[in-house]
Amino acid sequence: MKKLLFSSMILGMSLFLGVGIHAQNIQSDRPGIGDGASTLEQKSFQLETGFEMAQFQPGKNEAFNSTSLPLVLLRYGISDWAELRLIQSYQFTDRPNLTGNYKLNGFSNISIGTKLKLSDNSSKGVQTAVLLEVVAPTGSADVAADKFLISLRYLHSWDFAAQWNLGSNIGTYWAEEQDLSLTYSFALGYAISESWSVFVEPFGAFFLMNEFNIALDGGVTYLLNNTMQVDFSAGKGINSDYYFFGLGFSWLIGKI
Repeated sequence: MKKLLFSSMILGMSLFLGVGIHAQNIQSDRPGIGDGASTLEQKSFQLETGFEMAQFQPGKNEAFNSTSLPLVLLRYGISDWAELRLIQSYQFTDRPNLTGNYKLNGFSNISIGTKLKLSDNSSKGVQTAVLLEVVAPTGSADVAADKFLISLRYLHSWDFAAQWNLGSNIGTYWAEEQDLSLTYSFALGYAISESWSVFVEPFGAFFLMNEFNIALDGGVTYLLNNTMQVDFSAGKGINSDYYFFGLGFSWLIGKI
């Protein structure tokens, strides 16, 4: 599976040089926790990549550090209302144990999914979609859980003013031998100019239908041109000692 992933990435890079840029403007699912409701046009290919550093501190004298580099999302439009998605990353971890710290590195589990557009009302600036993802236990044993995970989310986007947008994700996920968990995110975005945008996003989960987690992130995006975007984001737990920050790049390659 890992060889197949690398082959797919190499094929994608080789296609970058031979694919013409399409007039469609980029709409990235980076940054932030939630995903947008827009889908790619048919036969369009998009790369979204970057790195993320996170720390979770469950106790006073212990901290779990994780760095994802690279963090890759590949998107391909199979029609104007549906796209295929693949997510993979390489993780560097630093975890404590009773005798001291130890470091483990390896590939994360692969996530394969599809986003299906439900509605697109341009006159009201509203888009809706559903996103189904399956995470397969293909990663390194040191950093990835040996379990299947299934996630289903409802995505909503509303351009309620000339420069303002509200995006929301409501969903659930299930892992083997676990109860259902619920997830949410609400992202408020503001376009400072044609190139610069900022956002703030409360998000969290009702983990195993028992523990309610609340967090907040925000960030900035900059359009290099109609097909390329760079971003920065950072977030922190509200009722947990958790924080992260990341940098990213998105590229709408064009039609293949």
